[in-house]
Amino acid sequence: MRLVTVCCALLLAAGGALAAPPPVGGTITIVESFPAGTPYDLPQLPNAPDVWREMIDGARRGLDIETFYFSDDPGRDDPLDAVLAAVEAAARRGVKVRALADRKMNATYPEICGRLGAWPGAECRLLDARALWGGVQHAKLFLVDGEEFYVGSQNWDWRALEHIRETGARVRSPRLAEALGRVFALDWALAGGGVLADAGLPDEPPICRDRLVTAHGDTVDVALAASPPQGLPPGVPWDWPLLEATIDSARARVRLQLLSYSPGERGGGYWDDLDAALRRAGARGVRVEIILSNWAKRKSALPWIRSLAAAPNVAVRFTNIPEAATGYIPFARVEHAKYLIADDIACWLGTANGSRDYFHESRNVSLFVRGRPGQGVAADLAAVFATSWDGPYAEPVSPCGEYTPPRTGE
Repeated sequence: MRLVTVCCALLLAAGGALAAPPPVGGTITIVESFPAGTPYDLPQLPNAPDVWREMIDGARRGLDIETFYFSDDPGRDDPLDAVLAAVEAAARRGVKVRALADRKMNATYPEICGRLGAWPGAECRLLDARALWGGVQHAKLFLVDGEEFYVGSQNWDWRALEHIRETGARVRSPRLAEALGRVFALDWALAGGGVLADAGLPDEPPICRDRLVTAHGDTVDVALAASPPQGLPPGVPWDWPLLEATIDSARARVRLQLLSYSPGERGGGYWDDLDAALRRAGARGVRVEIILSNWAKRKSALPWIRSLAAAPNVAVRFTNIPEAATGYIPFARVEHAKYLIADDIACWLGTANGSRDYFHESRNVSLFVRGRPGQGVAADLAAVFATSWDGPYAEPVSPCGEYTPPRTGE
């Protein structure tokens, strides 16, 4: 059954014909957040803080949150404080709240998980993804009442909601929510010291695909997948082969945005799967455009990025977001979005960046969307891409250029 699910999702990503498509099962809306003081706010896209609060305020039975870490601004009320207030209100009105974060990262930001776990009807667990798979719990998602969910690049961090460029999707689909709920249930069980058998999953694998209506009124096919391959519940496919198939399906144009890109692995290894797929696209005449944040200007990554920029039909740009009007903010003022558009038809929106560990060792989740050319989700993500690619902060990458990484931390 799992092989069938994977094959069907591969056909979706690659543009193959699928027999007997399901009836429309819900809706999908692209959501943004953006650095204050920049021209990145797109009026046609709702903002994440508003969407998150609306979803949480609507919870009646259960709220499951999975994020890399939680972090608010201790010096003032910030957008995340309003979201957390909505979570606390949900818990106090009887909603069962479960929250997951990465164990190692929580050592840096322990306060919110501890606070959340003290609310009545709420519990916070820490997932030791390093011990399980060698990576981190990097997914960013939450589910409401088993009926709708949010997947995106935003961590539960005040900076992600106010000072970082992010993209995500609000999805109303019980079918896909059930599939994503299996991922959460597995991680919840593992964080509690259990194994897959303790996750309480039904025997029948989920359907990881649905037909949804976009905010523009058109319909799209949406598939859900996750990483790493050794940490998937039954029926949920691995997302890397689907992303590779999406790139390989392109015939005219690929647009990709990531925080970072580094085929070189820690320890001197090399993972060329993504790099090779992008170069294959360029070699067959596809125009490949890639946006990376200036955090990618690391010494270890620059040779790979410059080499990719020298490949036929490939163009790469960094983006350099200026400091906030209030001054320097650590770990902020950056583009953190993760998505890809192939031929204005097929899209990937996920939580992974461009190196091996995100797909092979860390928990990440992905949505794969296919619709009519230039419509719906593809149009919204293309608008996000255009404001960065053509915007005032873009810096073309030269194969011979010298680049200095920005200050990022404290």
